[in-house]
Amino acid sequence: MAKKKSLSSKGSHITRRDFVNTTLLGSGAALLNMQAPAFAQSHRVRPLSDSVGSNWYGYGGVGDYASSHGNNPEVVNTGHNMRDGKYEDNNDIEIIDLDESYDLIIVGAGMAGLGAAYEHRKTAKLDQKCLMLENHPVFGGVAKRNEFEIEGHLLIGPQGANGFSAPSNEEGLRNPNVTSDVRYMVELGISMDFTYAELKNTDKNIRLAKDSYGFQYWQESITSVGYYLGKDNQGNAKWAFDPIDQDYSNMDGSKQDKLDLSNWRNFNFETPDQPEFDKWLDTITYKQYIEDHLGFSKYVTRHADLILAGSVGLGSDTLSANCAKGLGMPIKGGKTVQQSTSGPSDWVRHSFPGGNDGFLRHFIKKIIPNSFKGSYNYNDIMNEKIQFSELDKTTNQVRMRLRSTVVKVEHEGESSEKSTGVIVTYARNNKTYRVKTKKLVMATAGWVNKYVVKGLPEKIYSAYDQFNHAPFLVANVAVKNWHFMEKLGISSCVWRDGIFGNSCNIRLPMTVGNYQPEIDPDKPALVTFYVPFYYPGLDMAEQGMRGRAELFSTSYADYEKKIRAQMQELFGETGFDADEDISGIILNRWGHAYVTPQPGFFFGVQGKPAPSDIIREGFGRIAFAHSELQGMQHWGPAADEGKRAVRQLSIYS
Repeated sequence: MAKKKSLSSKGSHITRRDFVNTTLLGSGAALLNMQAPAFAQSHRVRPLSDSVGSNWYGYGGVGDYASSHGNNPEVVNTGHNMRDGKYEDNNDIEIIDLDESYDLIIVGAGMAGLGAAYEHRKTAKLDQKCLMLENHPVFGGVAKRNEFEIEGHLLIGPQGANGFSAPSNEEGLRNPNVTSDVRYMVELGISMDFTYAELKNTDKNIRLAKDSYGFQYWQESITSVGYYLGKDNQGNAKWAFDPIDQDYSNMDGSKQDKLDLSNWRNFNFETPDQPEFDKWLDTITYKQYIEDHLGFSKYVTRHADLILAGSVGLGSDTLSANCAKGLGMPIKGGKTVQQSTSGPSDWVRHSFPGGNDGFLRHFIKKIIPNSFKGSYNYNDIMNEKIQFSELDKTTNQVRMRLRSTVVKVEHEGESSEKSTGVIVTYARNNKTYRVKTKKLVMATAGWVNKYVVKGLPEKIYSAYDQFNHAPFLVANVAVKNWHFMEKLGISSCVWRDGIFGNSCNIRLPMTVGNYQPEIDPDKPALVTFYVPFYYPGLDMAEQGMRGRAELFSTSYADYEKKIRAQMQELFGETGFDADEDISGIILNRWGHAYVTPQPGFFFGVQGKPAPSDIIREGFGRIAFAHSELQGMQHWGPAADEGKRAVRQLSIYS
């Protein structure tokens, strides 16, 4: 292996710990020789080779997104080159100067990057050109879709981000606390009159969630949920069906455990948000809040961990209690569950077929009008194919260049204060290119920014060191029918210990223009797994390292075996046959899916500013915009960060 050289002014080495979307995090011998928790011991982590290919990436489905699901080999392998110092100044690598100059370059085409591009498109003069550089084959970050063609049925599922709340009537639009989600929906002209397929061919009253994780908590009361409790002494499956309807009396655990769980789950004390209360919550973990301040048992904590890990990647032992409050977890003296997760109580939770790609496609159509065929209407935007040839045309006010991994960003001139522009170096198709810009938005996350941006001030670098991230795996499994769940009377399933993940569900599919999916136990459907990697008892950084090591060192075939075995255990008694019933599996691996806020993340510690506030100050002609700065990733606030960054740079001409 080549000697690792610094890409940072601080002299830090690029290792597997430094990047997602570009490189992988530590799966070396030192990690493997450490004492691992039970999960890690039972799922041995193998070192990942320097090059990953199709045996690792696996099946991608059909359509525009077949080559871009999660972190792909091209992205990973370019990251290894960065790790090994390929793009350092003292290397003999040829850099092709394209002689292109822009008013603005945006690195990253996720929600924050698109928010920045949208703001530029609205406010800039026509001759002020913008270039977006995105390392994946398709724009969108985690807000992309998977598509299957199964027995003549098109099945669409999310690669990651999905779920949003909207008012159930126009009165909700006039609420003074209307969310950024709704503001953008109104501005983008997205109708909130959403329609869904009707459940057919069953005599059971099966309730289906509209997203892929809310059934564990936010939509538990309106979803048919089965908690798998393992096998009894005779080897038969034990289930607790819709435990919230029975005040959790049918769950396992002691009488006191179940009472604690019920009391915790039913906290519903509406009081105004108080900054001092939030600051106090940010000094402790949610585990400390549950056990030490409320006096509930570890049984409650374990239940909370399932919910938190499915929502933000890690459990209550590491996450700030203020983070838990923001996610709508029970807080005595905080907002009600309904208010904290959905705005006013009459708001409804939804999900587009491909998750949050529905918002993303509307942004793209506004920014690059010819990006999809047809006019600016709901059906064309949501259902037409991407016109890739239109994205990087010289006539566009905003150009988008895919498969372009930025490896170096530096101010032109002696210092950031006197600089007249920014030089950007990126890798594409095994070649390296250079372009220039007057201003630049890094709409990429901190683990990238602190190594790619040269000369980064110590205070920003140190602030980024306070960001921790959790990996995540989203698996969409296409099945020929779902009688195996219909017979149980459920659409969602939760378990604590198993071979793979801890939850899965079938969503109620949204109908969108010409896309009219069916929801029928006789027909094909998607079973979606949202799989966290968390190891209670270890510190936050180590949990992230171990999770990424497992995520990136496991082959597609090995994950396929785990999925088949897990579904067979859950549903074998109701007729499921993995060999016969599974038609396809797509894996979406996200190495740094969630920022995981520790105590002190939101308000700082020892009188120091919160790390996000420091990063938002920017660095000369470079501004930083990514959803991590909010402490919890969500599409509307992410777009707002992009808008803020563009406005921040408006002082530069």
